[in-house]
Amino acid sequence: CGYLPVTPSISRAGAPVQWIMIPVFLNNTFEPALEGKLTRMVKQEFLTRPGYRIIQDPAQAHLILEGKITTFSLTPLSFNQSFQVAEYRVSITTDVNVLQAKDRKLLWQQGGIQATAEFLVSPDPGVSRSAQDLAIDEAAKRIAEEIWTGVFRVRLEQP
Repeated sequence: CGYLPVTPSISRAGAPVQWIMIPVFLNNTFEPALEGKLTRMVKQEFLTRPGYRIIQDPAQAHLILEGKITTFSLTPLSFNQSFQVAEYRVSITTDVNVLQAKDRKLLWQQGGIQATAEFLVSPDPGVSRSAQDLAIDEAAKRIAEEIWTGVFRVRLEQP
């Protein structure tokens, strides 16, 4: 996918922790509960990486990360001999803004952050839905990594 993780440099290791508020992403798609899954993955990414602490109070936050899910799609990739879909690709696209909390100054904006993941269809609808959910989680994790990298780069560029 071309993603390379960015890790903090030694010179930034002593930088103070920034408090970041991450409200639930807006969901402009018809896929239910997608906003909760993606927001959870983004929060998890910030919890497991250095330099940030997630908080709920915007008055205490240094940064606010706002996100919007703009598209969700399922694309058939392969078919079985009965011409039924055997494999799908999940695709999720988001737009993200990072604002300075005190004055809502835009620090970073990225539109069209997209990730995909594939899953196999099962004759059992429950198993297929579970496989789809795992693919959604995988795509959401990739988006979360890209968001963290972008926010961290902004931090490196700030004086």
